[in-house]
Amino acid sequence: MNLMTTLGRPFVFSATSAPEPRPGLELIDFLGVGLYLLVTTAIVIWSSRRPPTTSEYFLGGRRMPWMAVGLSLLATLMSSISYMGVPGEMIKNGVAMFAQYMALPFSMMVILGVWVPFFMRLKFTSAYEYLERRFDIRTRILGSLLFLLLRLGWMSMVMYVGSLALSQMLETLVPAQMSDPIARWMHPDADPPVPLRGTLLYWIIVAVGVSATIYSSMGGFRAAIWNDVLQSLMLFGGTLVTLGYVMWTTGTGPLDWWRIAAENSSGHTKPILFSLDPTVRMTAFTAVILSFFWQICTHGSDQVVLQRYFSTRTLSAARRSYIVNAITDVTIGMLLAFCGLALLAFYLQHPSYLPEGILVFKDGHAVVQKGDRVLPHFFAHQLPAGIGGVILAVLLCDAMQTLVSGVNSITAVFSNDLYGQLRPKRQRSLTAFGFARFVTVVAGLVVTVLGSGVAWLAQNSGRNIIDMMAPAFNMFLGPLASLFLIGMFLKCDGRVVRIAVACSILISFLWSYWKILFRTDYELTITLSTAVPYLASFAIAAIVGLFLKPAEGFTGLDYTWRAVMRRPLEEAKTDSPPGAGE
Repeated sequence: MNLMTTLGRPFVFSATSAPEPRPGLELIDFLGVGLYLLVTTAIVIWSSRRPPTTSEYFLGGRRMPWMAVGLSLLATLMSSISYMGVPGEMIKNGVAMFAQYMALPFSMMVILGVWVPFFMRLKFTSAYEYLERRFDIRTRILGSLLFLLLRLGWMSMVMYVGSLALSQMLETLVPAQMSDPIARWMHPDADPPVPLRGTLLYWIIVAVGVSATIYSSMGGFRAAIWNDVLQSLMLFGGTLVTLGYVMWTTGTGPLDWWRIAAENSSGHTKPILFSLDPTVRMTAFTAVILSFFWQICTHGSDQVVLQRYFSTRTLSAARRSYIVNAITDVTIGMLLAFCGLALLAFYLQHPSYLPEGILVFKDGHAVVQKGDRVLPHFFAHQLPAGIGGVILAVLLCDAMQTLVSGVNSITAVFSNDLYGQLRPKRQRSLTAFGFARFVTVVAGLVVTVLGSGVAWLAQNSGRNIIDMMAPAFNMFLGPLASLFLIGMFLKCDGRVVRIAVACSILISFLWSYWKILFRTDYELTITLSTAVPYLASFAIAAIVGLFLKPAEGFTGLDYTWRAVMRRPLEEAKTDSPPGAGE
């Protein structure tokens, strides 16, 4: 029976019913996974043929094409967190989050007009070199540490989300009675034995982490860029296949999906527009604020993003790469939103096609309790054999590629900004390139361990992917970005900025962990977890700077935004042969 009829609100579909779900992945699906992995491995091997220099390893010789850099930004910043989190948010909580795209014109003006021309005049390998020139070595180390915390948490989340999708798609292939061999070895007398299904997620996290570490150490930045390009194209393909399947099997379209969602729960399509209550989880206005500050903070302080701009040769190439990223980000974001609506409508029409516990009925309405699990279940059980396997490979490789990009950036920051500054005179037993590869391996293994911890926290807290972002990593973004904002637009020294950022870190921590720390029944909105610490830090620095003036002759003021923009814009020096440029 159709769920719309069950709830007493009949809805007529031109198609009677979608095909019954299949038991799970089949041999042809795994052949698709294998083929995709072969292609990405070939890209890594091809990229590793270049001369082993640190400029090549971290920046691709500063000759990466702007189109490739733009698509790489999309694949890196979106990652499997957004790919699963956006439809999951739509399915569970409705459309409020998608007001965020109204912020795009404003964030574009800041990024294209202020950030990109500023950083392209500096042309550093690491963005945190700027903090030493502007303030001092201690501020550079502070910025580097905040970046490491931000991206280690981010990659741990990516690893968890990608592995969650894979475990959801593979779980049916593991017999329910099969026990975990490690748990059986450690606890031979356990009764009953720990089932392998219960620990499958952690096994997958280890496998993905080790694979991504090997990829990172072999190919470097150029491999990350070109695999990101392939990944971004496949991400688009996954959304189109999902939408096409639902349209074909149910005979419905976007207007029908919207109507079905509204009939089931008016809150899905009529979000709160504005509220002064900071405990309201999300409104349309705060979604815009979230997007604006996340964009300007990420593009104005994050090595993962700035490293890609540094890899282009000219300012115009860097700007074009951002425009490509912005256009494709909006496009795939809207497609993912439609995927959420489509899947909600699909499973409202076919509630028996979902596993028990994902969809429950309360007061005559269907309530989705685990929205993040709907998309991978759809891929594994509803799409035709072969297609599900290719999309599985996309999710798997997206997690791996995001880790590759993040680990490469972490290695650049650790090698140049931390180890190189803390131990400047220490004689290394490895070459600079060999040391970079060694740090890459260590960073990959650390992320694997942290990914297991995030998985445990997420599985035991009941939070969805979007809600996990602030406490896992976004709490460091506002304080980090405020270092650059203060450096560009306030005339102060390192003492002032460190006081301001210390206060910002405290504010961010309290905001993100309010419910846990104070044991309340509510928590502060996740949509302001970046904006509040970011603006508070700037305001505190402006006030403290009135009392702590820079010493006379302080050269850091030569690196304010106005001073840097007076410099002539020079084309980047490269160490790669011509022909691969913009």
